[in-house]
Amino acid sequence: MRKKLSAWEISQAAQLAIILEVSAYPKPGNVSRLHPFKDTTLDHFLAGGIAIGQTMHKAAIRGIKIGEGKLKEDGAKLGYLIEECVKASRRWHRGGNTNFGAVLLMVPLAVSAGILSVRGLLSASKLGKTVARLVREATVEDAIHLFRAVRVGGVGGLGRPPKGLPDVRSPKAVRELKLGGITLYKVLKGCSSKDSLCRELVDGLPIVLKVGYQTLTETFQETGEMNKAIIQAFLSILSKVPDSLIARKTSLEEALRVSEMASKILELGGVHTEKGWKALLEMDEKLRTPDNRFNPGATADLTAASLMVFLLLGGKP
Repeated sequence: MRKKLSAWEISQAAQLAIILEVSAYPKPGNVSRLHPFKDTTLDHFLAGGIAIGQTMHKAAIRGIKIGEGKLKEDGAKLGYLIEECVKASRRWHRGGNTNFGAVLLMVPLAVSAGILSVRGLLSASKLGKTVARLVREATVEDAIHLFRAVRVGGVGGLGRPPKGLPDVRSPKAVRELKLGGITLYKVLKGCSSKDSLCRELVDGLPIVLKVGYQTLTETFQETGEMNKAIIQAFLSILSKVPDSLIARKTSLEEALRVSEMASKILELGGVHTEKGWKALLEMDEKLRTPDNRFNPGATADLTAASLMVFLLLGGKP
């Protein structure tokens, strides 16, 4: 546990987490200063990370009000806040989707941090439980705003919609959400079998808290280097969770193959050994294709959320 955080401190944790994550190098297959994508560069990610600050501040304030008993948990407006973050990012850069997945995880985290901090109860385990509870309490309106955020953000690699859910690209999607009484929880639950970010929110952030955050903390304590800690956390998450973005763009078999590559690097010592670094650079080269179909984007988002938890709980680069 740590001292109570202000809404600005919570929002700054989100901003810094995005910036630190995208700046870490080398994270195999991800955007970097040396390896921009065709429509999205490191600068776009940095701009998006700063742009979400004001909305994350609003999320934290809503959490503080819930913690004080001035709002109910179903009034957190998760979907609205996610859409506002995506819009803010689009206003400040001309690239493609930079942080939809990250803010999908971070908005509930910011609200949860506000709730727990004002009550003096901020801890890793309580963050996970509070995120899961907020997601369960979310409404149909939250689902509608989430669908709008997907369209505004230009989120790619969506594939076919899960059974029982509208196609987010359909002009009838909002009407179908309303008629079906489909809440944000139902959307995330329906997508959770194929999307690791949705599964994290439904289950209370098990990978973020037990793999990402723990690996970050342990590696930073051992090395004192934030870059190494981020890369080791990225590899640890990827080794345990096949990247759902890669799976949608290619196949589950290809995603499993990439996870196996990460596992082998960790077996060599990861960031702690020369052999690990050599294998890391080789993996980075293997994953780079003109269409970025082997970009572990979901893993990057889980790593960013892990960094936010690290910062909320007192970690500093």
